[in-house]
Amino acid sequence: MRRAIVVVTAAWVVAGCYNYTAVPTIAPQPGAQLAFTLTESGSQELTRSLGADAFVVRGRYLGDSEQGALVAVSSVETKRGDQFPWAGETVTLPNNAIAGIEARRLAKGRSALLFGAGVTGLVATTAAFGLIGSGTRQGSTDTKPVKQ
Repeated sequence: MRRAIVVVTAAWVVAGCYNYTAVPTIAPQPGAQLAFTLTESGSQELTRSLGADAFVVRGRYLGDSEQGALVAVSSVETKRGDQFPWAGETVTLPNNAIAGIEARRLAKGRSALLFGAGVTGLVATTAAFGLIGSGTRQGSTDTKPVKQ
């Protein structure tokens, strides 16, 4: 049973729900997971780097350079809402191309709800299939052989 609790807890941490919230500071911490919303002109300027109609660039913030913010890109979302995964390639986003920055944060309420649903499902499955074990132990002498 302890193993099941550890597995469910680990799954909750990994599969938690996340929100993006506005970054209150001008200079976010390197390593932070951020979403950069691009300006119209920034989207056009970065077409060669990010593809056509890029709207939101998500990834790990690496720091600033003279040209702008360095980002290890994990995905790019277009204006139509299509999302394209990336493998962490570094892209420089010029400061004038950025309309807004949001930080990725754990949504505690939704994650707790997800955790509760997982535990409920585990308990229901255990009860339904009798995985807790209510049979006789091996080597038990509760049964007598039948005479033939």
